Amino acid sequence: MRLSSVGRFLLVAIVSLLCLMPVWYYFAPQLAKPVFFMAGETATMTFQWAQSYDTKESVGVLNTALKVVSVQNGQYRSGKLAPMVDYRLWGYGIVIFWALVIASMPKGWGTKLLIGSLAMLPIQAINVGLQWCNDVFNRAGPEVLAQTRAPEWIADAVAFFYHFNLFIFTALAPVMLWLWLDRAFLAKLHAQARAAAAVHRGTV
Repeated sequence: MRLSSVGRFLLVAIVSLLCLMPVWYYFAPQLAKPVFFMAGETATMTFQWAQSYDTKESVGVLNTALKVVSVQNGQYRSGKLAPMVDYRLWGYGIVIFWALVIASMPKGWGTKLLIGSLAMLPIQAINVGLQWCNDVFNRAGPEVLAQTRAPEWIADAVAFFYHFNLFIFTALAPVMLWLWLDRAFLAKLHAQARAAAAVHRGTV
């Protein structure tokens, strides 16, 4: 693998990402359905206060039994907390995976593209679950946290994993998945580096 092939890989990956992003955005409501299904079913089975979930296009709403009070026009109004997540804000990792596979074109790339896409769905469901949990345990306030009967360390742990996922894992997960499915690419890159180092030593 020549040194210039790395540049070509990066160029194809960036162009593929730009071209695929509108396609993913258009089909986001369909891609979001299994993600919200996994996240919603897990939430309702795990937490007693999680009653049900609804989806509308690319938005998923978790319906809870947790009471919230707000002030509107000087009047107090009560209701039930219903955190929502827009898949279009969290699901872009699958597009990164597609772009990397297209750029590297591994052997059996079609099968790996399908396997990786399916593997990304539960990862994205975790993203949704973390967003819902952070809204409940942290953003909704101490009154709501008290209703969940969860200790404060749970809220701290949720906040940590939420921010780790937001700033690191959402973009890192598709890269790690691609490297696992295309280990030959790393082997070629390593062989190229060794060959370049040998040539450099020979010219010194």
